[in-house]
Amino acid sequence: MSQLPSFVLAATALFFSGLGAAVASGQESAPLPPKKMRCTVCGHDPELLKVAKIHHGPFEFARSNTTKIKDEFTWAPIWIETEHFRIGGEFPKWKIPIKEIKAYRKELSKLEELFPEFVAQKTKVLDPWLRLHLIALRMEEFYRITVESFGADLSIFGDTPEHHLRGRGLYLGETNKYEVLVFEDKITYREFMTLTWGLAYVKPQRWNNPERDCLWYGLNLQEDEVQHDQHLHNLLLHGIAHNLMDGYMHYSFELPVWIREGFAHWAEQRNDPRFNTFCTVEGSLHEGKELARWAPAVKKMVQRDEATSFASLLRRTSYAELGWEDHLVAWSKMDFLLSAKPIEFGQFLTALCSKVDDKGLPDGSNLGDAQRTGFQEAFGWSVLKAEKEWQAWVLEHYPSK
Repeated sequence: MSQLPSFVLAATALFFSGLGAAVASGQESAPLPPKKMRCTVCGHDPELLKVAKIHHGPFEFARSNTTKIKDEFTWAPIWIETEHFRIGGEFPKWKIPIKEIKAYRKELSKLEELFPEFVAQKTKVLDPWLRLHLIALRMEEFYRITVESFGADLSIFGDTPEHHLRGRGLYLGETNKYEVLVFEDKITYREFMTLTWGLAYVKPQRWNNPERDCLWYGLNLQEDEVQHDQHLHNLLLHGIAHNLMDGYMHYSFELPVWIREGFAHWAEQRNDPRFNTFCTVEGSLHEGKELARWAPAVKKMVQRDEATSFASLLRRTSYAELGWEDHLVAWSKMDFLLSAKPIEFGQFLTALCSKVDDKGLPDGSNLGDAQRTGFQEAFGWSVLKAEKEWQAWVLEHYPSK
């Protein structure tokens, strides 16, 4: 399997206490770093880390490991591993805006419960370690939401013969955890991309790593002018939404673009509608417009009979085929399916991701026909009926202004 398509990418509770398998199983405990380099959230305290079921490395990452990355790039990101993610990067200090302090206290209280000696929910400035731990909380919470949204049966994921190439890995189908790397500047990011993946690229990027059977996602703050913490949060949600959907039942072929992009937009919109990202391909001229409230815009499209139909979207095979309005409609159709028919959507998606040929091997061909069949079998709808149901739902549930 090769690279995923390059693209431009644009609280929460955590269930750390309910995490399953130990994060660092089979790994030797790392020695404590010098005091000035220790995590300000947990102090690298082995007992606290054990209780929280996280750790700060070292561990395998991308095509090497965290130790080699530090040595080879003379770059010192900070790292964390959770139940489903390996995350690293640079995170500048960030002052919480006064209007948003209340929302952040809800998140910080979760860390305070785990690390009361180090964290105070009344903190007004997030240092790098706090930001890293918050990202870990958010990504784990979104993983939980994704499992729920997909209607995923977690019992099928494992390296057993009967599930070979059909949800074979523990992580929704992938063998290894989902990886995230954040750079502050684009020069270091470009160097890493060139030497690791062979692509001198400065935009956010997703990558399939067949050597370890995992999905990687990286970005830099400079290129996308990321200054607000929630902007970064949304960027990460967008990319991880894609990777979790791609990894579902194992990344053996690519799902239709409207489903992947619609789910990524849904993840961002439900978190913070101020910051939106748009997938495209190199050479595409499409750029997203700034619009926080998408629902009224979609409602107007439906009222004017100008919205892109299901029948049209399911034929799109490239991000270059999605215009500005198509992104809004793809989000809305995903919003509709997950809100009005969540169980049926899970059945629809699972059937699509589980598609195999006559030999029982993953089969990404004829996905247009597979979607039509999926609508009928999961929802009891023709594609035309699905369109009518969506239009009626939009007119009933979306505001006009």
